[in-house]
Amino acid sequence: MPDSRSSRSFAVGTMAGVNPPLGGARFVVRLARLGRLDTVLAPDHLISVFPRAIWDTDFTPQAKTLRSPDEQFDYAPLLAHVAAGAGRVQLGVGVTDPHRRHPVLLAQTFLTLAHMTKTPPILGLGSGETENLDPYGFAWNRPVDRLEEALRVIRAAFTETEAIDFTGKYYRIDGAPMDLTAPADRMPQIWLGAHRPRMLELTGRYADGWYPWETMSPDEYQR
Repeated sequence: MPDSRSSRSFAVGTMAGVNPPLGGARFVVRLARLGRLDTVLAPDHLISVFPRAIWDTDFTPQAKTLRSPDEQFDYAPLLAHVAAGAGRVQLGVGVTDPHRRHPVLLAQTFLTLAHMTKTPPILGLGSGETENLDPYGFAWNRPVDRLEEALRVIRAAFTETEAIDFTGKYYRIDGAPMDLTAPADRMPQIWLGAHRPRMLELTGRYADGWYPWETMSPDEYQR
């Protein structure tokens, strides 16, 4: 999935379930360790990709135990919960967005997770999806521009040793400290879920890894 700035490594992972019961996520992490996978990522959704109208046992056996596909855990406490059992498997979100989550709070969340994990936590970011925004009143204007500003703020929060100043169109940080730091070997990584030209440009400029989510051929990956 991702591509490191320094090593151009390739990682293989899986997604954690974010639906009740909580034991499902622990089970996925345990399987990932047994299978020697590199990553387990949790999605950040308020609404499932599966419509409630078709959610029954004819559609999926999961409907026997899950009353609604829209029962979604918040990824941050979920990752904190499974961190102790993850070993060297990297944990992260795949992906969240800067519309629902302010970049300073995202930075704080992942700097905190870095103290709970044995490997750098992964902050997966995208430009957002209307299905998770419109019904709840979140604005989705100029999403890629907003994402670029958020990336700059997050990088500053991860690395600056002095108070942060930032003035943009969407975010303003005025002499604000972010004194929380990650352990030296566990600085959170930023991965971008990207396929379009502008998003790929942001991946190369700001990200530690690339999180492709569309089906692609090896030649397309190479390019």
